[in-house]
Amino acid sequence: MSSASEADANSSPSGSEHELDDSEAASSVSSWSESESPDPSFASMPEDLILPVELHRRILYSSDRYEDLWGTYRLVCKAWKEDVERLAKKEWIRKTTFNYPGGTMWDPKIGKVVLNGDFTFQRLDGDVAIFAITDCDDEYRKPLIRACKRVGPPDVYVDEIIHDVPIPGMSVDWDTLTLTCHWRTVIARVLAEELRVEAHRWRNHKKMMTLAKRARARCGGDVDMDTFSEMLGVFGQHYLDAYVQVRKERLGRTDRKGDERLKMARFIASIPGDDEDSERGNHSEEGEDSES
Repeated sequence: MSSASEADANSSPSGSEHELDDSEAASSVSSWSESESPDPSFASMPEDLILPVELHRRILYSSDRYEDLWGTYRLVCKAWKEDVERLAKKEWIRKTTFNYPGGTMWDPKIGKVVLNGDFTFQRLDGDVAIFAITDCDDEYRKPLIRACKRVGPPDVYVDEIIHDVPIPGMSVDWDTLTLTCHWRTVIARVLAEELRVEAHRWRNHKKMMTLAKRARARCGGDVDMDTFSEMLGVFGQHYLDAYVQVRKERLGRTDRKGDERLKMARFIASIPGDDEDSERGNHSEEGEDSES
């Protein structure tokens, strides 16, 4: 390979401009329009009414929905912001993977070879997360790199949350099969897209409730089973289509092949595994970050 490094954005993996990107990503999809900082107009709680730190963390860790913790709880106050970001840096980033769906090739000796490039988390260097492909045989290294370079942005997995959003500042060194990015940027971008999906579903839910009220009014208060089943089917389809619609808005076009790929990836990721430590919501309550 002639090029040792390929950057997917002009900015570096660390720096103040990533903080701005993260703020925009986290707040632009919030239906409550919170800022990154708690509202200064609220008076401070009297010291004798402040909950112990342990109870604050127990409240936060009671949720296993990363999008709620990042998009809502994190914006409540400075202490919760620090706790959620500590949790994201300590645990969520370690459950993050970048996948280049490179397709397949045919090897006369063994048959079909899958050329998916899975960059799994290796370590943190300050605020820079380092990922790498660790299980590529040398004879398939060049075909894998060519296949990965042909596709667009990788699919980004944050545990079971999967989107193919571009990550500003992400850089790939194809000679060493190493990928780097700011940990906060990847968490913020992926969860911002998930929050957009949630907002789209909520809008559809309100529309369905309006249609249900109109149907009941036409039927004198009673809805027959056929009508109910039809409405339930429409609601279910809208729920599944939220990912497709949000992605279409972001891309500015329809990509059915990509939609199906991501749908299958989410289905596979949702299948429970044997390792309980990999399940969402199994948070550690230690106070300090482990950076390696």
